[in-house]
Amino acid sequence: MHEPQLPDNPDFEALLESSRKTIEFRIEKPDMDAFARLSGDFNPLHTKDEFARTQGFSGRVVYGGLLVAQISRMIGMHLPGKNAIWSKLDVQFISPLFVDEEASLTAEIMTKSEAAQTLILKIRIERADKLIARGNAMVQYRSGNSPQAT
Repeated sequence: MHEPQLPDNPDFEALLESSRKTIEFRIEKPDMDAFARLSGDFNPLHTKDEFARTQGFSGRVVYGGLLVAQISRMIGMHLPGKNAIWSKLDVQFISPLFVDEEASLTAEIMTKSEAAQTLILKIRIERADKLIARGNAMVQYRSGNSPQAT
């Protein structure tokens, strides 16, 4: 396991509409096995290559929950970072991602409300030129001095 990185910590004023961040990731077999144990979801589409192939896939399909975990990583670590409280997520899964495939997640600030201290992020997960998932996330931004920010 790699050393955890500290989250980004921008001021709300520094976050601009159209700001974007992209992170690369790969879901590996140990991630899939750990998620199966944690979630209790042992659907063979996610746990057995042979079964997934009988269903027309090239191998084990990555759990949607692990893709959502990458969105959580984006919001809590990168855009907007440390002071984010994720309040809503709408994700549409378009195509499967397979174990050990390189993928990227891009988040872009679509709307920023100064009054409500909220952001709407557009989310896209892709591999090569294939769209895997898309959606929107609503994020509440808390200043470091807010008692609720802990």
